[in-house]
Amino acid sequence: MEETDGCLWLLDVFDRKNLPDATGLSVAASGLAYRYRVVDRAEIYDGFRLKNANDLLRYAGHNVPLGDRIRLLSLLGEHGPLSFSDCLRAVRETQPVAAIASLILQGHLEVELDDELIGPETMVRRISG
Repeated sequence: MEETDGCLWLLDVFDRKNLPDATGLSVAASGLAYRYRVVDRAEIYDGFRLKNANDLLRYAGHNVPLGDRIRLLSLLGEHGPLSFSDCLRAVRETQPVAAIASLILQGHLEVELDDELIGPETMVRRISG
C-alpha cells in the first residue's frame, strides 16, 4: 500500500491462527524501504467497508456514457456534494446506480465506505483532478 505521503507498506491479513514471523518479515520489508504490519481480521471483516466495496465491484466493467459522466460531474461541481438519490436523477442514458458506482471505481466520484452501507442518503462528492 502507498500512503498519500509516499510511505510504502507491506500488509498481511490472515484468516488462520498461525500468524507469520512478523519480526522476520518486518526486517525483510525494511530492507526494501517498506514498513510491515499484520492487519487484524476485524479491520477487514467488521464494519461496512468490505460490503460496500463488494457492492461497488459488481459494476467494475460498466461503461458510463459521456453525457451521463458530464451531467454528474457538472452537477456535483456546481452544487457540491449531493446525496446518492439526487445523483441518480442526473443519469439518463444508462442504469443510474451502475453509472455512479462505476464513476466511483474510476476515481471520478467518492463516497464514505466506512460509516454505513451505501444508500440513498450517502453523500457523493466529485474528486477534483
